[in-house]
Amino acid sequence: MNAGNLLVYASLLCVLFGAIYLFKGKVKTGKLFTRLAAVASTISVIRLSFAFISLDFDFFYVWQYASKDMSIFDRVSAMFAGQEGTFLIWAWLSIVTVFFFMELYWMPDRTGLLTMGYSLSGCAFVLILTVIMTPFNLISSVQGSSLPSMGNGINPALLDFLMPVHIFTVFLAYAFALVPAAASLSYLSILRSGKLQPEMPDIKNYLRLSWVFLSIGMISGGLWANRLLGWTGFWQWDPIQSTIMAAWLLLTAALHAIIRSKSGEYRILFPFLCIGTFLSAIYTTLVARSGIFSSIHSFPTTPTAWILELFILIISLFSLILARGYNEPEERKTNIRSGFSPHNTFYFTILILIVMSLISLWGPTLEIILSFIDYKIVLSTEFYNVLFYPLIIVLSFLTGICILYGKVKDKTLAYAALIYFILSIAVSIAVPGNSYSVVPQGNINVNFFERIMGSVSIMSYLPAFFFVTASIIWKAAKDLGLKSMMAVLHLTGVNMIHIGFIFVVMGAVISSSFSTTHIFTYSLDEKGVYKENGGVGIRLLDYRVEKNGNDWDQVVDIELNYDTKSNVSAFSRKSSKFGIVANPAVRYGLFSDVIVELQNSIPHQIQSQMIELKVKKQPLISILWGGCILLLAGVVFTLSSDYMRRKTWNR
Repeated sequence: MNAGNLLVYASLLCVLFGAIYLFKGKVKTGKLFTRLAAVASTISVIRLSFAFISLDFDFFYVWQYASKDMSIFDRVSAMFAGQEGTFLIWAWLSIVTVFFFMELYWMPDRTGLLTMGYSLSGCAFVLILTVIMTPFNLISSVQGSSLPSMGNGINPALLDFLMPVHIFTVFLAYAFALVPAAASLSYLSILRSGKLQPEMPDIKNYLRLSWVFLSIGMISGGLWANRLLGWTGFWQWDPIQSTIMAAWLLLTAALHAIIRSKSGEYRILFPFLCIGTFLSAIYTTLVARSGIFSSIHSFPTTPTAWILELFILIISLFSLILARGYNEPEERKTNIRSGFSPHNTFYFTILILIVMSLISLWGPTLEIILSFIDYKIVLSTEFYNVLFYPLIIVLSFLTGICILYGKVKDKTLAYAALIYFILSIAVSIAVPGNSYSVVPQGNINVNFFERIMGSVSIMSYLPAFFFVTASIIWKAAKDLGLKSMMAVLHLTGVNMIHIGFIFVVMGAVISSSFSTTHIFTYSLDEKGVYKENGGVGIRLLDYRVEKNGNDWDQVVDIELNYDTKSNVSAFSRKSSKFGIVANPAVRYGLFSDVIVELQNSIPHQIQSQMIELKVKKQPLISILWGGCILLLAGVVFTLSSDYMRRKTWNR
């Protein structure tokens, strides 16, 4: 057994012993094993990184995903390309997260001991997956084998700086979600015993950090996919995208529930939201490794699938057993005097978020169920868009109402919300045109329900957008008058999060509904010729074909005229290993992004003497990316205010 595998096994044994000792209440020994696990797992990741950097092709995983022509950065990024490496990274991040929780925030009371025990048990689960799919298998251990001198490498489409960002942040979010899930199991366990009324450990910042990194993972994935027209845009309800969206929605619901839990509400629902978030992350991993889906995110079916299924089943049943029979009424510390009170608005907000998460989970789950009877079904994006759109509108109005509550009279708030809501309904019916529908009415792949619901005009979101935006700006101006810097920082962060959400929805609605695609065709002797189509102008500057080893590269240089004039280059490779690999040219703009992709393969273009360019315009997608920045910045503000508050308390 080589050193890498020994380190993985050592990490597994340490977390198992650490969990056992902490469950028994032996704090000192449990902490020692946790620290040893953190050291062993960190060294194992360093070992694998060094193997990729030094191109140690004795490791099968390194040979499979690295090659000599890759830069140092790309070699390290290749660690994230296969499931063996991602399992190791996930296990390491989980152990390190639990380690810092233990060292910085953990209290060794009964709830804390159980939280640490359950957290380490979760780490052991991921390490078991790593042991089964180890990245440290050696080629030389196979009898009669010889070491290869060249590596296989990875698809050039994956060689992007966003790849490690996307994958690393998603698994970091999973790691941060582990602690709230473990704390929830701890809370339910003590509640079940009936010996004392437990207090949930302080896990708000772990929920926030999980939310931040999961958001970064989704945003970076959207940016990455949006650059490649072959991936058809920033969001296409891919099965893995659907399940990760469910985890994000449940995490968002948990962050809302924890605010009301201080008033004695959601004693059972909040722990289940935390557990559901982590199980959704596990389910996403299962969907990616089921072998059922043809997706850019998917891996071939693996021996770990049944372990993932078993873990989800065990934790689900265990949680239900712990909560069974508990029906103590919730104690509300605040009186409900208004229909617009946070008690009501938060209740419906959380309910809608849960319903949306169930819709996200239903699509991939239905496909898995039907696969057992050899029935293939693929749910279209229209299925999700039709069901999500009305819920998004209601959620947006709830956001505006919650923002204004207590700042204006209930009667004024009711009239304002009602006027905007009536406007939204009127616009949904009154604005005609196929371009304005939730689902294009010429689409024959939709059922009757989707056709009727999809006929609603997307312009109906404008009243909700302006209602919420105006409410937040008005409230933000009021908040700036507060004397407490911590309060201003926290409330500014909350305002940024909610206006960011509105901007993300608005940007997604406009850019996806009004995007247009245009085809430009040039003969090889038309260099310098200017052509215009759909408001976009293109001048062909140069076209060349270059041999790169066994591959053929074709590059087209163009002058792009839209809003401003700029020179860009689109690239396409005919790879002997990976087929056609496109790298479109992207021109980012304040009012619109333009993506230019070189079409067809080299033999076809040489024979026909023609070049075909596919140009996609995405109007106002900058609103979406701006909303993403506001979302993330808002959470950073709230985390900063919490840090300042803790620092003040500790003085």
